[in-house]
Amino acid sequence: MYDLKNKKIKKKYIVALIKLKMKMKFYYLSLSALFIFLQSCDNEEQEQIESNIVEEIVEEEVDPFYAGINENSTLDDYWDLFVKDAIRSGKPDPGFGRTINLFFGSEPDFASGVTAEHAGRAYDICNDETVSFEIIESFWEDFSIVQRLYTFYHEAGHARYKYRHPYEASEVTSRPEEYPIMWLSMAGENSTFEEFVKDKNNFFKRNWENVRYFNCSED
Repeated sequence: MYDLKNKKIKKKYIVALIKLKMKMKFYYLSLSALFIFLQSCDNEEQEQIESNIVEEIVEEEVDPFYAGINENSTLDDYWDLFVKDAIRSGKPDPGFGRTINLFFGSEPDFASGVTAEHAGRAYDICNDETVSFEIIESFWEDFSIVQRLYTFYHEAGHARYKYRHPYEASEVTSRPEEYPIMWLSMAGENSTFEEFVKDKNNFFKRNWENVRYFNCSED
């Protein structure tokens, strides 16, 4: 008989049961019914395990392409994902012929115009030989995977595609119905994976309200 006190075995059973529930569309069943045999779990610990696994499975169900990204993924892992995502969206390899420079910043550089609503900063935007940006590490550590994806694609949008924010703070007169990846502030903690996939598709299609680019002309 399996030792259900072993966390790894518990997680294996939880994953199997949740996937069975989701695939068979038994939405009327509560998660508590599925995990009744795990009563030996501490309630708080069990709820956290369930929440994390459900989020992972939802991501896989929406688009298994992103299933390889997890809380331990590095900036290089996110860049590799971004490149593959761009290519499968019909774009050329965004890193071809360019030096890639991705790094964590320790604190926001408020003197440069970064505010508490910004989680990163792009550099050398008009240099076609590089892709360079930083992400504030303290923000990144607190972000969900969805927020990390939004933040990474946002900064890559500046650094690689010369995307500007559709509006700057002084230009915003009303709350938009939708927030594209290139919106001037970071994604909210309640942002969903489904929203990211939709916004990512628009990102590569350059399909959002008031698309703007940095002016890199020499004159």
